[in-house]
Amino acid sequence: MGRSFSDKIIRSQSEFKLSIICHCFIFTVAMRLNLIEHILINNPLRQLVQYLFEARKLLHMGGRADNGHVLEIGCGSGAGIDLIFSAFGAATVDAFDLDPQVVGRALQRHPGNIGNVRLWVGNVRHIPVPDGWYDAVFNFGVLHHVQRWRSALDEIYRVLKPGGRFYCEEILKKYITHPVFRRLLYHPQYDRFDQSELSTALGGAGFHVKDTAELFDLYGWFIADKPIK
Repeated sequence: MGRSFSDKIIRSQSEFKLSIICHCFIFTVAMRLNLIEHILINNPLRQLVQYLFEARKLLHMGGRADNGHVLEIGCGSGAGIDLIFSAFGAATVDAFDLDPQVVGRALQRHPGNIGNVRLWVGNVRHIPVPDGWYDAVFNFGVLHHVQRWRSALDEIYRVLKPGGRFYCEEILKKYITHPVFRRLLYHPQYDRFDQSELSTALGGAGFHVKDTAELFDLYGWFIADKPIK
């Protein structure tokens, strides 16, 4: 079956510019970050916290992904890609984001978009690779932006190899639905998850949940494996 343009991997700056035009309408009606969250996420302090705390927590819980073929969902400006290489030992990283502008910044961070990094504009519910493609999938706080996040879990499960690992760091329901944060940040409010609910959903998607942790019921970390059948 042929794939639409919006599902194809972007392999050059010229293709990327064209993809921005093609995604313009889609992106205006899709879930995206507001200005405040853009500032919170795309700054050096956020990247330092991600390196010193968030990634180290996942590394402690789930170990490395040495020489793995790895996917990051919602890559933002590309800081997570650097972490996946340096801290987790991946051999290659594919990554995508719904926002063409931040994928553009990721392309600048990883110029040429060739070799061991591939970048594209995409949707976590429709990942354009065959079944069982990746050794590991990383999520640094993306699922809580997705309206139909359970279908995203199904898609992540599909693209993992049997025995593959899902490294997941998330913001939980108590944070998202807090009266202050819900005014400042734009997140879906319906059917959000706490630590137990996300663990249950991972199991429902077919994963074996290996370990979980939470902080103040606001942030959660999850390591889940796709069983070898």
